[in-house]
Amino acid sequence: MSYSIMQMGNSTKAQSKQALNTLASMENNREMVNDQNKQQKKSNQMSGAASGAMMGYMMAGSAAGPMGMAVGAAVGLLAGSL
Repeated sequence: MSYSIMQMGNSTKAQSKQALNTLASMENNREMVNDQNKQQKKSNQMSGAASGAMMGYMMAGSAAGPMGMAVGAAVGLLAGSL
């Protein structure tokens, strides 16, 4: 009888270890996806800022270039954040 109780204990232990390994793997995957999402958001913001800066420069003309670029970059950054 004690042999079957020991087997049951070992089986439960093995199942618990497998469940913990699965949970750890799922947590790692979740963290990787979250990091990728953060990087993508940052990339979109920078891309929007660069596009806005170029559009601001082109719309304002070369006379007000730096100011147009600054305004366009701010608008692009905000648009990229959405």
